[in-house]
Amino acid sequence: MRWRSDSAATIWLVCVGIGLLFVVRGAFVPYAFPLFEHLGGLSYAQIALLLNGYVMAQSVCAPLAGWYTDRTSVRVALGTSIAFGLVSFLVISTAPGLALSAVAVFGAGLAFVLGKIALNTLLVLHSSAENLRRSVAKRATLLNLGSFFGNSTALQMTTRFGYGAHAVLLALLHLPLAIGLAAAPVPAPERREVWNMAGLKTLCASRGFQADSLRRFAMVLPYGCWGTIIPKYVIDQYGSNSPVWIVYLTSLCTTIAGAHVLSVHLSAYLYRRGFKWHWWSMVSVVLYCTGLALLMFARNPVMLPLAVVIFICGEVVMTPCFDETAKTHAGTAGMATCLGLLHLVDGFGRMLGAAFALAVYGWTRHTVYQPLFWPVVVAAFLCVSSALHVVAYARHGKAAT
Repeated sequence: MRWRSDSAATIWLVCVGIGLLFVVRGAFVPYAFPLFEHLGGLSYAQIALLLNGYVMAQSVCAPLAGWYTDRTSVRVALGTSIAFGLVSFLVISTAPGLALSAVAVFGAGLAFVLGKIALNTLLVLHSSAENLRRSVAKRATLLNLGSFFGNSTALQMTTRFGYGAHAVLLALLHLPLAIGLAAAPVPAPERREVWNMAGLKTLCASRGFQADSLRRFAMVLPYGCWGTIIPKYVIDQYGSNSPVWIVYLTSLCTTIAGAHVLSVHLSAYLYRRGFKWHWWSMVSVVLYCTGLALLMFARNPVMLPLAVVIFICGEVVMTPCFDETAKTHAGTAGMATCLGLLHLVDGFGRMLGAAFALAVYGWTRHTVYQPLFWPVVVAAFLCVSSALHVVAYARHGKAAT
């Protein structure tokens, strides 16, 4: 009973920590373009490169972050995350050139993924397979509350105090993450297990893990548009930062309702009727692409929030699959490393999706082809994601036999 009580308290504490982590992300990513335009006078192409570097850090460094967490401890990993984030944004506040900005943004991305893996490791290990979706629903709610609070704070900071002060605030917002240090660790006997290279090879060779990783990659390709091209597109459509706040408010409301209705109650209902959890990935892709297609009508005050609602429903049904995949394929000793590998897949997919959308928008904006931007991007995402799901299905079938 004591373990269950400690686990429940830890889950809530970890969810709060993740919410605080996303305060930083919500205050940084949507305003990255105006931030670097005002601080460094960087061009669209240069800022797009920086954003891709931020996402790439969360992908390339994720396995290393997972290994580091497993080999040290969650507390050490979280402390390292706080230090990296603090230093990175203090550097950005000095308005450095492109090269130093790229290093700082990469460091900020590394801080984010290290903190996320450390906290998610505790969440998954303290949640049973039966209540994992409920735990993730709590996390999703607090995560989006944090992201919305960060977005609102950034809007006020940039308007009243300027972008230099905003960058300093982004650095200081890493300090409250120390709340995660108070979370109860995984019981010592389990944490003494050593996950060596043989365990890593076994995991990577598993056809089931390969199939689930392909599905993850397929569904995060369109999700790469969130926080990158979507805010920039909306800012350009309205000529103001203010609609970004509306986008995030709509996202928050959708997640709070959807995290429990879709991820907990609807999923339980469908599972009882034979629905397989890995089918959520294609459902997520369809929702993402539908929301992106509706952004063609973003100047309409009704269609903009409708597009965001549908898009975020895709995120709501996607989010628990990440933790369920780790719970299915990894044991206690290698949980952070498994999460790191999945973050590698996620980050790489998001980076490619974001880079593709940013590149197409850069080519088409201010030209007669701009109305074709979303149809081209959505068609490409649908084709590639569908093909990857076919391959994953074949891989899953071989794993089952």
